[in-house]
Amino acid sequence: MADNVAALLELWAIDQRRRELSKGRDSASAGANKLEVAWKTTEAAATAARAESDRMDALIRQYAADVERCDKTVAELAQKKAGAKSNKEYMDIHNGIEQARLEKTQREQSVKELNTRKADLEAKAAAALAKVAVAKAEYDAAAGKAGAVGGPTADEQTLAAQADAIKARIEPEFLQPYEKLVKSGHKSPLMRVDPKTRTTPVGAILSHNQVEQIRQGKLVIDRGTNAILYIG
Repeated sequence: MADNVAALLELWAIDQRRRELSKGRDSASAGANKLEVAWKTTEAAATAARAESDRMDALIRQYAADVERCDKTVAELAQKKAGAKSNKEYMDIHNGIEQARLEKTQREQSVKELNTRKADLEAKAAAALAKVAVAKAEYDAAAGKAGAVGGPTADEQTLAAQADAIKARIEPEFLQPYEKLVKSGHKSPLMRVDPKTRTTPVGAILSHNQVEQIRQGKLVIDRGTNAILYIG
């Protein structure tokens, strides 16, 4: 077998392995992207729940302050009530007390409801944060398999170096058509010719002259598939 063809067969074996690794990395990268979306979506939900809980906490503090204000108002009006100089003044003070008591009752009810909702939100936020940790870990693992920033893995880089070393041994006359076929996605850039029958896997029959050219180490291309022919 001619040296150029032998080297091309080595190169093709490496290129096939590189193609498999690249597909696996692409698949892993796609999986990592999905996990990243899931992680960030979960994180956003946890952040939103935390923000809503903080908003409710602010309302609870505000309403608690309102309750204290109402108590103070009732106490102040009660003192004035005893010294009312007219029935109208007495009733105005009385109505003011009742209004303050009503507002206090409403605010206390609001505080109670908000505390219940806040507790529920905090539970949801805690659960979401736990999911965030899991989602982040899953993403990190998937991203690691996909390679740094989606780039070639260490195995791919090693194979690429091996491929470059082999290419240095191949004459351009053979290497250029081979690389063109590989780049186009050709499934079989190299095609074996049966030495006894002179036939190819696709049924073509080579002439004695073509077989002799191959034996002499010359480049022979299959007309139907554009594959580089070799005898082996």
